Amino acid sequence: MSSKGTAVKDKWKMKKWFTIIAPKMFGEVPLGSTPATEAGYVPKRKVETTLYDLTGDFSLVHIHVYFQAATVNGDKVFSRFYGHELSRDYTRSLIRRKSSKVNAIVDVTTKDGYQMRIKGLALTTYKCHRSQMSAIRKIMADLIVKEASEMTFDDLVQSVVFGKMANDLFDACKKIYPLRKVEIEKTKLLKVPDKQSLVNESSIASSG
Repeated sequence: MSSKGTAVKDKWKMKKWFTIIAPKMFGEVPLGSTPATEAGYVPKRKVETTLYDLTGDFSLVHIHVYFQAATVNGDKVFSRFYGHELSRDYTRSLIRRKSSKVNAIVDVTTKDGYQMRIKGLALTTYKCHRSQMSAIRKIMADLIVKEASEMTFDDLVQSVVFGKMANDLFDACKKIYPLRKVEIEKTKLLKVPDKQSLVNESSIASSG
């Protein structure tokens, strides 16, 4: 074996395997394993799964969920929610030729200091005027910002992923024009509050 091959083999021997754990709101189930030579290299790594894999509910198979490694305790890595996205096939299936599609993309801050980007999607029953689309977009944006500011990060994640926020948007926007469907199409975590928050997450994870 060449010296290069030996070096690669030795490098892999030095790596340890860490199990990535889902946040408490998703049942703290194992999401997979990741190799690293030391624990300090693990945080910020990302892993993708579906809500179906986490809940066993096949009706949620189109919802992709992303987690980011946050804190390490032994060989376990406790992750935080990093974002979600509806599958493209599912989103395409919602589009109808004689209806309008309205998107609202806003950056929000939760009451515990997390910043997230949220993309709302409203689909009308029929084709509507541009002024009506603008009104729907404004109501969506304003309500998303308001609800997020009144929630903790964990509460917001559950609201956007499991459909409560979409239902609230539907009820508010249908007063402008008949709607067929409202979804939270995509979210992304932009910023966590500070390092102290990560310390708190670590202590909660290790004590749980």
